[in-house]
Amino acid sequence: MIAFVICYAPFKGEFEERLLKEGFSGFTLVPKVLGVGGSSDPILDNEVWPGYSVMYLIFFNEDLKDRFVALCEEFSRKVKPFKVFLVKEVEEV
Repeated sequence: MIAFVICYAPFKGEFEERLLKEGFSGFTLVPKVLGVGGSSDPILDNEVWPGYSVMYLIFFNEDLKDRFVALCEEFSRKVKPFKVFLVKEVEEV
């Protein structure tokens, strides 16, 4: 299973700390992500819409899904933007 996580950059350190604490030790980080979503203000790193997000690609076994979802729900309540997309079928080439 793979998760794509968009997280407002100021919460990067806190999110990574919690990932490691919960046993998710491997991830890929995209250090600057800009965009316009449906439930938060645009994040475009300009004068009108300042700031940026980061994106994580996190691979984990499906038996850890509930723990991962609980962690993400916690962050989703306090961080905007924070969005998670789970992909169940992953084929590594």
